[in-house]
Amino acid sequence: MEIHDVQEQLPLLLRQVLGSKVELISYEIGNQHPDYLVLLIQLEHPSIKVVVKIAGPDAPLTCPFDRTAMLHRLVARHTTIPMPEVLAVDVSYQTWPWRYFVKAYIPGQEWATVRQLMSAQELSVAYQQIGNAVAQLHTIHFSAFGELTIEGNVQEGSSFIAAFRARAQCSIKITRLRDLFLSTLDEHKALFSDVQQSSLCHEDLHKYNILFHYRQGEWHLATILDFDKAWAGHSETDLARLDLWKGMTDRQFWQSYEAICPVAPLYKQRRPIYQLLWCFEYARQTADHLADTQRVGAELGIPCIERFE
Repeated sequence: MEIHDVQEQLPLLLRQVLGSKVELISYEIGNQHPDYLVLLIQLEHPSIKVVVKIAGPDAPLTCPFDRTAMLHRLVARHTTIPMPEVLAVDVSYQTWPWRYFVKAYIPGQEWATVRQLMSAQELSVAYQQIGNAVAQLHTIHFSAFGELTIEGNVQEGSSFIAAFRARAQCSIKITRLRDLFLSTLDEHKALFSDVQQSSLCHEDLHKYNILFHYRQGEWHLATILDFDKAWAGHSETDLARLDLWKGMTDRQFWQSYEAICPVAPLYKQRRPIYQLLWCFEYARQTADHLADTQRVGAELGIPCIERFE
């Protein structure tokens, strides 16, 4: 999908959502894939900035916009994390030849950028805020493990190990890697026997999905983006990815997190298994990713991965 494919219809959509007087002043492309667009749009009457996500039937991303809207509302209701107001969502294709999700814009800069600008004291406070926010997400509990419906329920509740296995089968696309992961999980499944509590897991808390905003001389957590991959999982899956990704945790993060959600003693033993799933799911032939995968694999005693293909 290109911008010219929706340019004529976009003002009509915005009038449908925000009223007949609204005017589109300007826009910029925030993200783009085949048959998928994210637009940051400045409006007048009312004078607001909105984010519009549009996806056609051939979008490579699943784009469950109605489920994402539900998760935004759920997080806003149960945490103090600032979440953008959901203005409209439609996945029916009845009016337009694409699905859409319209939400209010929250100003902020990506953690990838702002952490380079902060002093040591500001970094300490920022890590505390991230730890607190992640812990708040993990206090949202469900009755079982599994994928979430648009109503916020678990689709087919099961044990953690069964839900985790099913998620791996869907997310790891290369057959050889998927088989290796599942066999590794089976070898270590006894480690997960005490995992009973299901929590909201974001699964994509990387440095571009956490935003900060500078106001009144201080950095504040602005919002957390992109809940498209969220599920009713175990909180450790988020923690393991944060532990693997550079610059996402430090001592202040863990102190802030554990003040709300204590970490289980078996986490460090389970951590490389969670990390291996991400390594195989991402499976990019870059030097850094290959090195991470080899390190995680060595912890688990699996054969050295030289190539992903």
